[in-house]
Amino acid sequence: MEQSEMKLRLNPFDIFFLLRPPMLIPVWAFFLAGYWRTLYVPLFAIPGYIKTALFPNGYFWLSFVSFSLLMGAVYIINQIVDRDSDRVNQKLFLIPLGIVSLKLAYGMVIFLVLISFGIGLLFGTNYVILLAISFFIGVLYSVRPFRLKGRPIVDMLSNAVGYGVLAFGIGWITDDCFTIDLLIRSIPYFFAAATIFTSSTILDREGDRKNGAITTAVKFGTTPTLIISLLTLLVALVSALLLRDYVITITSIIGLPLLVVALIKKKRQFITLYMRGASYVFIILIAVLFPWFLVLLGFVFVSSKVYYKFRFGIVYPRLLEKGV
Repeated sequence: MEQSEMKLRLNPFDIFFLLRPPMLIPVWAFFLAGYWRTLYVPLFAIPGYIKTALFPNGYFWLSFVSFSLLMGAVYIINQIVDRDSDRVNQKLFLIPLGIVSLKLAYGMVIFLVLISFGIGLLFGTNYVILLAISFFIGVLYSVRPFRLKGRPIVDMLSNAVGYGVLAFGIGWITDDCFTIDLLIRSIPYFFAAATIFTSSTILDREGDRKNGAITTAVKFGTTPTLIISLLTLLVALVSALLLRDYVITITSIIGLPLLVVALIKKKRQFITLYMRGASYVFIILIAVLFPWFLVLLGFVFVSSKVYYKFRFGIVYPRLLEKGV
C-alpha cells in the first residue's frame, strides 16, 4: 500500500487496535498460567476448579483488565519509539503515518497507566510492585539509550522475566499472595519464554541489523542462537517435569522435535514452524484450562483480520508465514 493512500482519519477502532490486541495474547496466556497454578487442586476438588475456570469472579476480571491496559500502554510506547523504522518498513501504520498523533499516543499511555495502577491498588502492594516492574522493563525494552531489545542475551532475559515471571506472577497474586513458591513455579515459564523469544530474533535478524539493534541472533548467528534456544527449552522441560507442570511439559515435548529439525535445517520456515508451533500449543493448552479464553482468542483474531484488511488492505495476523 502506498503511503499516499494512507491519509486516513482517526476512528474509534484505531484507538482499540493501537493497543495491539494480537500481541496481548501471549501476555494473557502467561497471566492465566500463573492464575491456574494457584488453582491447581487435588482430583476430588476438580469440580470446584472447573467452576472457577469457567466463571472467574469479579476480582479476576479487574486484574485481567488492569494488566492488559498496562501492557497496551507498553506496546504504544514501542510504536512511538519505532515510528520512523515502522514507516520505512510499512508496518504498524497508526503512529508512523500520523493517523494517531504523538500527542494522543502519549495521552493514551498516561491514561492507561493511571487506570491500570488505580485498579491494581485493590490487590495490594505486591501487585502494584509487579505492575511497576513490568512497566519499567517494558519502557527500558524500547527506549534509548537502554533499548534492551537491541542487546544480546539481555533481550532474551528481559522477555523471559516479563512474560515468564511478571505476567505469570501477576496472574498468581490475583488469587494468592506473593511467596517463594511463585518464583519456583515460574521457572518453567521463564525458560519457555526464553526459548521462544530467542528463536524469534533469528527471524528478525536482517531488519534488526539494518536498524543497528544487536540482538542475540545478530550477535551470535543462527546456529549458536538455536543452540541457546534448545538449551533453554530443555531446562523448561526438565523443570516442568520436576514441578509437575503439564502445560509446559506438553508444550516442550511437542516443541523439542520441531526445534531439533530447525537446528538441523537452519531454514526460516522450520524456525518459524517451531516458534509458532510451540507458542500455539501453549496457548491452546491454556484455552483448554480456561475455555472462555478460546472465545477471546477467536474474537481478537477475527476482528484483527477484518480491521487490517479493510483499514489497510493487508492480511494480519497470519497463523503461519508463506512457505511454512
